[in-house]
Amino acid sequence: MNDLININKLRDEIVNSETFCFYPFLELSTNPSGHIKPCCNYRSTMNDADGKVISILNGSTFDTAWNSDPMVNLRRTLTTGEIPEQCNRCIRDGVTSLRHRSVDEYKNNGEVLELVKATIENDYVADHNLKILELKPSTLCNLKCVVCNSYDSSQISKEIKALAEKHGGIEIEAGRVIRLRPDTTGIIEKNKAFENIEDPEWSDNEEVWKNFERLVPYLEIISFAGGEPTLMPFVIKALQYCVDTGYSKNIHVFVSSNFTNLNKEFFELMPSYKKFELIASIDGFEKVQEYARFPSKWNMVSKNYILAKEYMKFDNVKILMNITVNILNIINLTDLLYWIEDRAKEYPYFKQWPYNLNLIIHPYEQQIHLITDQNKLLATSRLEEYLKNSSILKEFPGLDSKIHLLISELKRPRDPILFEKFKQYLSILEEHRKNSVRDSIPELDLE
Repeated sequence: MNDLININKLRDEIVNSETFCFYPFLELSTNPSGHIKPCCNYRSTMNDADGKVISILNGSTFDTAWNSDPMVNLRRTLTTGEIPEQCNRCIRDGVTSLRHRSVDEYKNNGEVLELVKATIENDYVADHNLKILELKPSTLCNLKCVVCNSYDSSQISKEIKALAEKHGGIEIEAGRVIRLRPDTTGIIEKNKAFENIEDPEWSDNEEVWKNFERLVPYLEIISFAGGEPTLMPFVIKALQYCVDTGYSKNIHVFVSSNFTNLNKEFFELMPSYKKFELIASIDGFEKVQEYARFPSKWNMVSKNYILAKEYMKFDNVKILMNITVNILNIINLTDLLYWIEDRAKEYPYFKQWPYNLNLIIHPYEQQIHLITDQNKLLATSRLEEYLKNSSILKEFPGLDSKIHLLISELKRPRDPILFEKFKQYLSILEEHRKNSVRDSIPELDLE
């Protein structure tokens, strides 16, 4: 009876907490540079007592990171009501955040509550194996998205090197070009936190693979992102391994793809899993998509989306579009949303949210509140009209909160300095890529 009372009390405290998150008790995440973190929203690296980044490149594995000092401290601070700076994104997003989603998902899960209770009683050291593993095994990608950087896309890394050779030298910040530096030679990294970050291929690391094999029997969720995971041998190898060992029937898989490279081999693995969510990273309709996620082609992306959606005939397969909302797509966002409305009327039908709106936080100069006041009025009026007309919002309660978040964000004051930085970034890219935002997104006011 005492244990039951304790669990009930713990659940009540979690539900009423403004900081508690289940993910540090369940999950580890990697980025393409090999850094191991609590989740993809964690806005920094984890460092050990000597200041060394907890990274696969530094010899860390999932096992050694799981109860590292930063993980233990994070569990403690989120449980006791503190808000680490690295978690501010979830605090900003409120009820739409990953933190809030974790509470909704696990607050009634007795097994998980027992694990949390035991971990707290063990001074926040987890004796259980992690249950969620989010992997970004490589920077390998075939696109150069405007929102992306050289540490997540091999194509952007190549472009930065080409720009440095072309102009003599360039200055970058967090993997993005900020200015040309013909007075220098090579690439200068302004942000010291990124100065020594490489864009390595760590997915062939034997210790990482052995650690993955050990964890598979305990995993409930595996997530793959990139780069472009459908191009990565590690991803197909890992998916096939789970199927061959029979553990796929216990695992919920998420794969984020730009939908330029889907193939039959990949599709045929999906029905073997407990659940398989294929996430379409698409940011715009027609020319907006082609500019924002350069050099994708709308005809190919939309064709692959419709083909992938056919696999929703299997009850365990879900297709979700994840839209990163930024300066480039906010004005015309509803064009893409109405296109999804049309797809929702076609069998197989959506049983859950057909899309998610991921409000960009970094790079800061691409946040939507930076657009001109006239553009804010235009974007807001279109979003408000969509709120009135959307059949998807009526069918899926709660999704409208994402639209309201965008409208609220558009009310924030502008920062002309950041807006000028964004314009400078586009001008450097356009001179090299030979494209034009004015041709692709003529309504976007850059004056």
